[in-house]
Amino acid sequence: MRLPMFIGGLLLAALPKLGTAQTIPPLPPRPVHDSAFAVHQLFKKHRHAAEGALATGAASIVGIFTSSARGEKELVSANALITVVATAVGLRQALRYSPDHEQALLRQYEQGWPLPPEVRRRLKPKYFRAM
Repeated sequence: MRLPMFIGGLLLAALPKLGTAQTIPPLPPRPVHDSAFAVHQLFKKHRHAAEGALATGAASIVGIFTSSARGEKELVSANALITVVATAVGLRQALRYSPDHEQALLRQYEQGWPLPPEVRRRLKPKYFRAM
């Protein structure tokens, strides 16, 4: 019985003191430029998507005119629906992710304001990497 207690006592003496806390150095804060870069990548991606949607709307307008010139009434209604949806989505994204809005957000962020929740929610790790 004495041997296990002796070994346990040696192990406890060899362990570092339990009362001292080990401090981990704090991580350096993420530079503003990383978040600014990610916001720029996000806005650029959505601006390109808006351009694509507006281009689809423009192509549908051409389809409406060619269908109506040929007298194909059933294609006009389908093209009108595509035109309205694509143009509405494209305009919404173009306004929401405009360069002016991006610059205003980044200016506020550099002054110490947090990014809006809708922007933070859309930021993914892929936007923080250089492409």
